[in-house]
Amino acid sequence: MRFPRSSDLLFGQLDSAAAEVTLPWGTDHESVAVTVKDGGLPLSELAQASRRLARSAVAAGLKEGDWCVVRLDQPLDIVVAVAGLTAVGVVPVLLSAKLDVASAAAALAPVTVPLHLLIAQRRTAEIPRLALAGGMSLVWEDVVSEPQPDAGDQVPPHGIERPADAPYLVTHTSGTTGVPKLAVHTRNSFYQQSVVQARMLRTVRLRGYLAAAISPVHVRTLSGLLSALRLRLSVLLLASEEPDAVAEQLERWRPHYLETHPNTFVRWEELADTGVLSSVRLFLGTFDAMHPPTMERLLAGSRRRMPLFAEVYAQSELGPVAFRMKWRRGGRRESVASELAGHRVGRALPGYSRIRIVDEAGNPLGAQQPGRIQVRSKGFFAGYLNFPEKFEENRADGDWWDSGDWGAKSRFGNLRLLDRQVERLDGAASGIALEDVLLGRLPEAAEIVVLEAHGALVPVVATRTGIAVSSGRWAEAVDGLPELASPRHTSWSALPRTATGKVRRELLRQQLGF
Repeated sequence: MRFPRSSDLLFGQLDSAAAEVTLPWGTDHESVAVTVKDGGLPLSELAQASRRLARSAVAAGLKEGDWCVVRLDQPLDIVVAVAGLTAVGVVPVLLSAKLDVASAAAALAPVTVPLHLLIAQRRTAEIPRLALAGGMSLVWEDVVSEPQPDAGDQVPPHGIERPADAPYLVTHTSGTTGVPKLAVHTRNSFYQQSVVQARMLRTVRLRGYLAAAISPVHVRTLSGLLSALRLRLSVLLLASEEPDAVAEQLERWRPHYLETHPNTFVRWEELADTGVLSSVRLFLGTFDAMHPPTMERLLAGSRRRMPLFAEVYAQSELGPVAFRMKWRRGGRRESVASELAGHRVGRALPGYSRIRIVDEAGNPLGAQQPGRIQVRSKGFFAGYLNFPEKFEENRADGDWWDSGDWGAKSRFGNLRLLDRQVERLDGAASGIALEDVLLGRLPEAAEIVVLEAHGALVPVVATRTGIAVSSGRWAEAVDGLPELASPRHTSWSALPRTATGKVRRELLRQQLGF
């Protein structure tokens, strides 16, 4: 396994790719760190801004091995901050702009190492709650606007060299079941997650823009950007997930690749009939299970001869674990019994990940037997900055990691995801699969979440129009399914979500009084 040098990571690749990539990057937002003209900017502008930020960080007193919380809003600013800080050996601790200040403070509270803070001007009121003893608080707008100091040789051409197992950056988990955990990625684990993504993209032979509207502080986004840089591809970096705004960008840039959070893809289904998806060859969804009806609808909106939808089962701690490719709808559909057996997520990535299923005692199980999903991965992270004890709790047999998910493997190695271990249902084999079937039968539903309360399966339904599903339609939809209570109707906006769009089921249970 090849270990990375600084020239292989974000700062070094920004600089080297800028000399070869001729197409500008596209964006839908402004940045105080770079100049965006007519929605585009040359990659060299990002590279130069990252070098300026690296010099400013040194001048401000940040040094190799420091940890710095980054609390910024715009994706472009975050890319510059991460590339610039890592160039001088500072470890960025990234917090999503969608994470409320109370959750952010709770995530940082257990951290014992000194933390500096780099924060957007509009968020300075948060400083008393986020800043910890022993660290500086730096305002982003001040740092990037100060005259550039002469940092001499403190910022080498490709950044400071550090050991492969040294911390590189910290991102947080979704936090669906509580306070987000801060996952520490080493230089090597981050690099390996990027390498396998570049390998997957290389097989598709994309040439056009890669469009992404995904959380800019998650490891998936940053390792994906490194993959694009390694392949010398241009990126359309989107801050907005609103369908109308996204449609304008897609129509202008005509990307060949499109990625967003699974629940955002649901909102984008309406774009399938407008023609703005016609250029897309590859859709990609990760962070959460993709519902089959959504994949089919989006594929139908492409005018490419053989568009693909890649559903990737992944975790921040591991990188991509398994994937499957879906083509346009065709052929024989699965039986209802097969669909209810679990959500298909494909096979492990050869040479990168391995998957096994074990019982509660850790004993390996055979084919089709449900149990705990455990994974080995080349991109395995180094632990949690705020909850180190949880890292050891989830490790098994040294190199195996308990994913927290419940699933089963076929004898050919295909994985079915059943549920999160803490969200397993007594009344159905798989809540995720049951939701898939219901969404396939009720296209007017934008989201269906099946909860279990007082011995009953209770579906919570949000429709696209806000109009409740009629009793007749509901009776047709549940025919042949496990017994379900009458649906609880809610609005899409009322569903509590994480920064990556996942429904926070436990919080939803509390809201409903379960």
